[in-house]
Amino acid sequence: MKVKRTFVFIAALTIACSLSAQTKAVKIESPIVSEKDFVWYVEQKGAWKEIVQKNPKDENAWLNYYNAARYMAWYQQEDTTARQVVREMEATIPNSYTFNYCAYRESTSGKGYGEPKTYAEAALSMLPDEMQFFDYDNWVCYLAMQGDEARMRPIAKRYFDSGIYSEAVLRYSYNELAGMDEDGIYIANGDAAIIPKWLIQEGMNIHKDKTIICASFLCVKEYREWLFNKLGVSMPVLKEPACAEDYDANDRALLQAIIDKYGSKVYFSTTTPSETMESWKQNLYNEGLLLKYSKKPYDNLAIKRRNVEERYMLEYLLVSFRPEWTAGQRLSANYAVLLADLLSYYAKHDKKRYDWLMRLLVSGVTNTSLSQERKQEILKNLM
Repeated sequence: MKVKRTFVFIAALTIACSLSAQTKAVKIESPIVSEKDFVWYVEQKGAWKEIVQKNPKDENAWLNYYNAARYMAWYQQEDTTARQVVREMEATIPNSYTFNYCAYRESTSGKGYGEPKTYAEAALSMLPDEMQFFDYDNWVCYLAMQGDEARMRPIAKRYFDSGIYSEAVLRYSYNELAGMDEDGIYIANGDAAIIPKWLIQEGMNIHKDKTIICASFLCVKEYREWLFNKLGVSMPVLKEPACAEDYDANDRALLQAIIDKYGSKVYFSTTTPSETMESWKQNLYNEGLLLKYSKKPYDNLAIKRRNVEERYMLEYLLVSFRPEWTAGQRLSANYAVLLADLLSYYAKHDKKRYDWLMRLLVSGVTNTSLSQERKQEILKNLM
């Protein structure tokens, strides 16, 4: 899933070519699992390149080589190393699953590498028996973006059953869904906001009445047609996009059509980029982890207390029994930001509930590997 990100690269870095010889090749994880800095990805790119040069048929090495190069571009967006790696792969293992997987990823990067669907369907025709994080994550998104629920659902269930996915991210998503009304419509962007909800729906067979909308997929014709048919909403007239502003205008028109029909059934995740919600910010009310659309003001804090007291499962914040993803830790700490305003109410009306919530929120922050400076910054919300 492509997510717009902006990075400020503070200084140009020159890495000696010999550095890769001193670097041990390490499996490249998604940044939502374990985020690293630019230098680390440069070093790993060099280390994995040496391995593929020695073992040119090693698909695992090629995948790591590509991923390291790809994540370098998160910091230097003009970098085209990943595209060059795919070209090298095409010359070496052109008919492999890994080449088609990487070529698909590169074709959707905005820098172009052929027709995405061609590579995607070729890769799907040769899925490995033992799928890993990148396989599940990528193909669940691709099939959802194509509006192909028939093929997406079994992969989402298999992903859930694999146990690969972060428990903390799943629990946060469960709580978001639990706070919604029946037949609610959830709008968000980003892997850790969207994917775990599909896994919960298919893997646990719950909250299937909710419609999960990935805002960044609205630019895809197949996704729009599937979504609007599912919701029974008439498609608005869209501009022929000539620039980024046209895409944004189309997205607003599409979301407005959904809001016009479903009104207070519509929720935005608090993790949704603010620009996506800008047009409706005056009508969004915080109910805990979600922002609900409403034309009229209402006692949203009462709903927020209901969610915390009756619907959210929060005790998992007290202790973690395994290392957590970067995204999971950030979401666990996010409770302290979103629910801190309830503490003053409980301090006045329910001391026992105040102590309970304070303990949970503090644990959600302190049990992460965030820097001490960042932890203290977040904990200030609780004072």
